[in-house]
Amino acid sequence: MLNYQCTKLEKLPIFITNFVCNMLIIVVSYLILKYICGVTAMKLGLCSIAFQEKPLEEVIDIAAEYGFDGLEVWGKPPHIPVEYEKSYVKKIHSLALQKGITISAYGSYVDPLMDLHQKYFEEAFVIAQDLGTDLIRIWSGGGPSKSISPVDKRLILFRLVSLSQWADFRGIKLGLEMHNNHLTDSVESILDVIEKTNNPALKTYYQPLSRIDADEPHDAAQKLAEHVVNIHAQNFDENGKPCRIAEGVVDYSRIIETLNSAGYDGFIHVEFIPGDNKMEDLQRDRDYLASLIEPLPENSLKDIESDPV
Repeated sequence: MLNYQCTKLEKLPIFITNFVCNMLIIVVSYLILKYICGVTAMKLGLCSIAFQEKPLEEVIDIAAEYGFDGLEVWGKPPHIPVEYEKSYVKKIHSLALQKGITISAYGSYVDPLMDLHQKYFEEAFVIAQDLGTDLIRIWSGGGPSKSISPVDKRLILFRLVSLSQWADFRGIKLGLEMHNNHLTDSVESILDVIEKTNNPALKTYYQPLSRIDADEPHDAAQKLAEHVVNIHAQNFDENGKPCRIAEGVVDYSRIIETLNSAGYDGFIHVEFIPGDNKMEDLQRDRDYLASLIEPLPENSLKDIESDPV
């Protein structure tokens, strides 16, 4: 096939022909390597909550300057006003596009137990649409899974079924926050919720949890992999104190390898920056994650043999 394509180019100047044909060979070689090696297509994201003290416009600038692909928008002031402002949200979407940043998710605080949950959920849907994303982060609520009341759990599941059907009909995805002190604070509970809701629109976020009885992070990634729709990357030391992503007890090389093998191709986000030198630590966290999801080592195609053109 490559020879045929190159033959069609024979009337072009020889240097153009050589360039185009070599590029075709490189692309095909890359695709072969991707198939054989399972090369990841994960993308780098920043959660705007990491800079909750700054205007969202500034956070978009930071995401672009530091080499992120996407931004998850925090669903609280000052990043999203209490009262919905369409012109503001549209402006944020436009600014992100100008900077080459994808809005990867809308980080809402909707949960099934809140008053007027459907009203707030539909508002979150409108905000997500205007931001240009099809992913809404939601919360389960209800308190810890080990102590939640049966009544609250039944109500959460009942309402999640309704919300998921509503979302599925409109072509959007819901990502359950994996978080302490919520029903979705363990692998077992998350899988139970997803199974009983039984709708492809309902997925889960992945993030390691630092409490004593939390699931082992890599084991959690393995068990949740097929349901993961977004990743909040954070790390902590042996005492549970937050630290740089590369320096904690969670081995992100294993996490990423596992999720990649399961076909995850979404975003992995820097969510919080615990260090004193925030911008330096942001760069370190970003570069560390980039080193793990880089599709191919530098110059890895140089050794691929190809016939001269």
